Amino acid sequence: MFRIALLTLAYDRGKLVASLAGVAFAATLALAQIGLYFGFLETSSSLIRHAGGDVWVMAKGTRVLDNGERMSAGTRDLLAAHPCVKTVRAVIIAFMPLRKPDGSLDAVQIIGYDPGLGPAMPWNLRRGLPQDLHGPARVSVDDLDFAKLAIDGEAIGTSLRVGSEQVYVAAVTEGIRSFTLSPYLFAENETARRVANMSDGQATYWVVDLERPSCATDVIESVARHPDLDAYTTDEFRKMTEHYWVSGSGAGTALGFSAILGLVVGVVIVGQTLYAVTKEHLRELATLKAIGAHPNEIVRFVAWQAAFLAVVGGGLGVVMAFSVQALAARHGLFIVLDRLVLTVGCGAVLTMCAVASLGSIRAVLELEAAEVFQ
Repeated sequence: MFRIALLTLAYDRGKLVASLAGVAFAATLALAQIGLYFGFLETSSSLIRHAGGDVWVMAKGTRVLDNGERMSAGTRDLLAAHPCVKTVRAVIIAFMPLRKPDGSLDAVQIIGYDPGLGPAMPWNLRRGLPQDLHGPARVSVDDLDFAKLAIDGEAIGTSLRVGSEQVYVAAVTEGIRSFTLSPYLFAENETARRVANMSDGQATYWVVDLERPSCATDVIESVARHPDLDAYTTDEFRKMTEHYWVSGSGAGTALGFSAILGLVVGVVIVGQTLYAVTKEHLRELATLKAIGAHPNEIVRFVAWQAAFLAVVGGGLGVVMAFSVQALAARHGLFIVLDRLVLTVGCGAVLTMCAVASLGSIRAVLELEAAEVFQ
């Protein structure tokens, strides 16, 4: 039955090509939208994930990374006094105006970090080394933001007017983009405080590294006793930020709707093709049923065709999705196509083809040989 089903499907090559194209398009759209969703999640919380730590301490009421408030240096001493705390790192995040060479204004995010503490910052350096940021007024920029920062030509050494301070590009990163699309400018905390007009010792967040991760609850409870502070584990704060930007903003809903729409288009195209093939071969199927073919064998005729379209069309869709991923990366869009995304996407394509085959399966099950040969 497998060979008969495929030969029948291949008989009308025009319909076969149209069906494969429909499945491939639906698979590409589904994979791209699911990958974009996970890409948005990673982009919105990339700074939290790379800064690491066990507990993040912030001003009361902070619910998303980008909306932090300034805290005094006394908070560091308060946290360091806890017996389970190993190190306390300052992270500075501040939106600042950028004055471009043509006189227009834009916004950037100054990201300050404590050099030598915690994971290396910034990450994904394409040009320059972390020690190149040791000097005063030194920042790193990302290659995706050259146009937005009005950097034309050699980036290293370019001066930028941020707020009331003049800073100089000392390193270039690759693929680090904020969810708000305001360019990240990484700098050591001394430079970041000067640019953001912050006092010595101030920070937007305190990242706490613990002697034992198991005592995170005790540290958070001790922070909660202070009415002006909140504390969350790194994973909790990451999820809060992801929910705010992706789920809370409606971006995730829009991506999900687009993926479902693509699958609906695929169901219609594949369903029409399978039903047309079934209708065109009712006499042959009736003959098989008349000579004793079991209904399950007749159903497998349609099932094999649906499976062929799912595997071949889905495979083409995966190849196309990787091409879309490469194209999107050039424009600063990050599409995640890891094992989880591919598994979910391919499962959706298989389900799509299974649903599309229901009409044809019903037709062959209701098939009566006597009626067909009248």
